[in-house]
Amino acid sequence: MNQKANVSKELNAKHRKILEGLLKLPENRECADCKAIAPRWASINLGIFICMQCSGVHRSLGVHISKVRSATLDTWLPEQVAFIQSVGNEKSNSFWEAELPPNYDRVGIENFIRAKYE
Repeated sequence: MNQKANVSKELNAKHRKILEGLLKLPENRECADCKAIAPRWASINLGIFICMQCSGVHRSLGVHISKVRSATLDTWLPEQVAFIQSVGNEKSNSFWEAELPPNYDRVGIENFIRAKYE
């Protein structure tokens, strides 16, 4: 059964407002992985906001590691919104204890993300 079908337009609008608020918090204003400004994607099971480039890498990891959604376009379930509210980029990165080394290129970022979450 598709649970997203049970999310009303009103609830979806409420979720979108919550997510927009979370994206304005200082700790979520940059990608959890590469530090790009103004991420608009999220890993709903890791509880982080990520940029479009890193979202592609996360998708390639497989849904058993990272489930990617648009923070502004996709429908979110109440428990997904609650989870990302409870985690966020700062808490997630403190848990994973990972720092992106400076001067990473596209391949370097992909390797970093794989090493961080796989």
